[in-house]
Amino acid sequence: MDTTSALADGGEEWGFRDISTASKRLLWRLNGALEDAIQVAPSGYYEPGVFDSMELYFRPDGSLHPVSQESFMEHPVSSFTVRIQCIDTWEHDWEQQHRHCLDVPMNRQYPRLLGPRPDDETNDPNRFYVLECCGQKRPWAYDTQLQVAAQGDFLTVHEYVSAVHPWLMAMRDTLLDVLGKKDGQPKWPPETKLAVLYLGPGPLRIGHEDRWAWWHKRPAPPVIHPSIAHLSAEERQQRTIERMVARSAARIREREEEAARAAEMEKEK
Repeated sequence: MDTTSALADGGEEWGFRDISTASKRLLWRLNGALEDAIQVAPSGYYEPGVFDSMELYFRPDGSLHPVSQESFMEHPVSSFTVRIQCIDTWEHDWEQQHRHCLDVPMNRQYPRLLGPRPDDETNDPNRFYVLECCGQKRPWAYDTQLQVAAQGDFLTVHEYVSAVHPWLMAMRDTLLDVLGKKDGQPKWPPETKLAVLYLGPGPLRIGHEDRWAWWHKRPAPPVIHPSIAHLSAEERQQRTIERMVARSAARIREREEEAARAAEMEKEK
């Protein structure tokens, strides 16, 4: 089997890869042990009554739900790099929140503190960063990622969740802090019910458990003009390609005519 590695950060290696339908069915909570964390929805989309139709990932007889052995990715891969969206963007978001702050009288209680970046080895005296603002210390970005490798021919759902769950739980306190402050609020309380809202492609999205349904809404059907509603999807796609080719050809002819006119004008000079 041809398996490759995949990055969850939108790099060139990612291409158009998506997670599998089996992975999209997971309701994955981050509030305790893995054995109690996951339920499996009937499909990858939220439907009314879906919470009454959930199946246990860890079954009472000790077995696992069949999705556990399915490929994590739509096209099987041998390894996967996991990242977390709120951690990746936290420093940038903090900068945006404080970019208009000034040392004016109303802010003198919490003056802006400038200085070098702790990991900056250039020692450039002209490079300064906002180290503290509004009583908050700058959250320095750091490379938070986890490489998950397959034990067999391809990375399975169970291999993925078994590796990633303890990694996320070890960062739960940090996640509560970041998620609160990203919204301009204090750290979320310890009893907050967290869940993985979005597994990919791209970095993991983590948030309140009750937001899972919103992240799994079924997309609205495309609006199709009545004049082509009778055509198949392949026929509609073909017509779209033909229109694009015709427009390109017309534009080429237009440029050729412009060039010919310019050449005639040049001869007349």
